[in-house]
Amino acid sequence: MRMPPRSLRRCLLPLTAVASVVLGAASCGNAQPEIVGSAKVSVQDATAGSARLTYDFGDSAYAPPGLDGKRTELKAAVTYPRDLEGGKHPLVMMLHGWGDTCAAGDKPVRAQGWPCAKGAEPVGNYLGYSYLAEALADKGYIVVSVAANGIQAQEKKQGQVARAALLDKHMEMWEQLSTGEGPLRELKQFTDHVDLDRVGTLGHSRGGGGVLAQALDSHKLPSGVHLRATLALAPAMNGIDADKEHITRVPLSLVAGTCDAMWEDSKIPVAMAAGNPHVEHHDVPGGNHNFFNTVWTPGTGPAFATDDVTVDHRNRPGGRCESANATGTPQQLKPAEQRETAIRYATAFFDKYLK
Repeated sequence: MRMPPRSLRRCLLPLTAVASVVLGAASCGNAQPEIVGSAKVSVQDATAGSARLTYDFGDSAYAPPGLDGKRTELKAAVTYPRDLEGGKHPLVMMLHGWGDTCAAGDKPVRAQGWPCAKGAEPVGNYLGYSYLAEALADKGYIVVSVAANGIQAQEKKQGQVARAALLDKHMEMWEQLSTGEGPLRELKQFTDHVDLDRVGTLGHSRGGGGVLAQALDSHKLPSGVHLRATLALAPAMNGIDADKEHITRVPLSLVAGTCDAMWEDSKIPVAMAAGNPHVEHHDVPGGNHNFFNTVWTPGTGPAFATDDVTVDHRNRPGGRCESANATGTPQQLKPAEQRETAIRYATAFFDKYLK
């Protein structure tokens, strides 16, 4: 990501139900490192048509490739239709970008690694796309928003390798759950109701880079998972060799605000997808970087949430902003307007390729 994220303290919801999901050891032939621990499952409120729960194996549950053996959390918020009957539902996985990892009250704690130090709590970056998750769930999707604070706190040059592997691990667990097996098997309401033949991904900032890394032609997806669509909001391409890698197998959508200083990065995947007939790029006039995530947005995030237009000195009189694509100084979008734009593009894109 770009701007200081937002405190999980005000995003966390109380546990109303807790279940223990015991994990078996990974098989010797499994390319993924073994998961450590068991999951706590908490149930939260969502909307009239959608429900939400969170599963959490702990802050040091998984050691993905790309982190030099360091461990990260295995945690996600699941937003889904309250009525799961009537067949299988497409699955969309979301991944947040880089920002502050831990906070003590309303102050970020930046000089530390992972897990958070005593007195600090993880920032709820993965909860910043709940508005998108709810909009998709209302249309029949099961949406899994993955937490990746442990990666952003410890990554060096292979962060996108770690992000792609983290997505793979969650997808692997959901593929097992689809038949009532694996670490998430206690989430019985999803068995026989999630369609791993219709999977989409959505990432923002470095999370956008993460979903692009997973969509690369060179990347091998977990067995039984079929990735049908990838959407990147204002992607950060750190660690991806755009001159050597290609994205030609998966329909691709890029969405970026014109007043985002990182707008230029959103054009790189278009070149990487040469020969892919299913590529679209959307400019959002007056859009910035942070307002796609409510936890990074002033007014909905913690006290240290920021408007990157102001931080990057791209703000202009009259509520305008300087475009990064040489289109002048449009009126900057309000946060709610930018979120509505994201909903419109995301629902149209996934409806096209997953429904």
